[in-house]
Amino acid sequence: MGFQDRDYNRYEPYDDYGYLRSRKGSMSITVCLIIINFGLWLANGLLFTNNSLTTILSVVPGTLNTPELWWKFLTYGFAHSPSDFWHIAGNMLGLIMFGYGIMLGLGPGGIGFFRGENVEHQLGRTEYLVFYLLTIMFSGIVHAVFNPEIGCLGASGGVTGIIILYALFYPTKTLLLWGILPLPMWAIGLIIVFMDAGGASGVGKGGIAYIAHLAGAGFALLYYLFFAQYRRKITDGFTGWGNNFRKMFKRKPKLHTYKENETKNQEIKSEKDEEFEKRLDEILGRYGKVGEAGLTKEEREFLQRASKKYRNKNK
Repeated sequence: MGFQDRDYNRYEPYDDYGYLRSRKGSMSITVCLIIINFGLWLANGLLFTNNSLTTILSVVPGTLNTPELWWKFLTYGFAHSPSDFWHIAGNMLGLIMFGYGIMLGLGPGGIGFFRGENVEHQLGRTEYLVFYLLTIMFSGIVHAVFNPEIGCLGASGGVTGIIILYALFYPTKTLLLWGILPLPMWAIGLIIVFMDAGGASGVGKGGIAYIAHLAGAGFALLYYLFFAQYRRKITDGFTGWGNNFRKMFKRKPKLHTYKENETKNQEIKSEKDEEFEKRLDEILGRYGKVGEAGLTKEEREFLQRASKKYRNKNK
């Protein structure tokens, strides 16, 4: 992975108050997902009779044994209960909090609503979207395996994956559970998993796809262990073959003869670059443990200088 793909290079700088600025340019993937979900929910109620759109999009009994219906393992994540507004509202609230970063907690200015670290900024727009869609599909398939005769709809499997991934990235981040109880994210993540495990075992409210929630949490853990922790990207698997193909036809660089002074200057520059990269790796290592908020002012300024340096280098 190149320097342009590292986490600090995907982040916009914080403002003078310590709040994360919005990314300029393209619209947030999280915002797009929320618009699509609410748009389909409203369209089902206003334009379709007998909730037929929701029925078309949802996983139905027997979907797993009907290959021509496997596309439903993706579309069910964009269908929500037409009679229960809180079904879609709760899922979209989870996305806006942990995917986009607007939440109630202990921010730079104390207790209140603030925008801070979030999963979309951590992964980047493309990786975030791929992770979310794969989590939805994985959750739906696992649900169908364990409950082949029970249908499924809603984004909760994907949202649970986003929440658990947030807890893995920022385990010491303190939020207000239910807007009242301050808890670190690792504790909130465990509470969510334990509640879904209890629901799956028969303790809890019926009509909820607890297995899908647990599958989403499990997929987030696997992603963190095998991809995020080692700075790998899911999308590398899709783009790697294309890059290799292009390298076959890439023009070879022309030979260049270096003079003695030019060679010495290059050696000095190489030593400085090595020290710079060593310092950069140290700060990124701390970033992976304590998050953006845990870095010192000097470390944040260093990452911003590094980001600017490699952006200019890649122009």
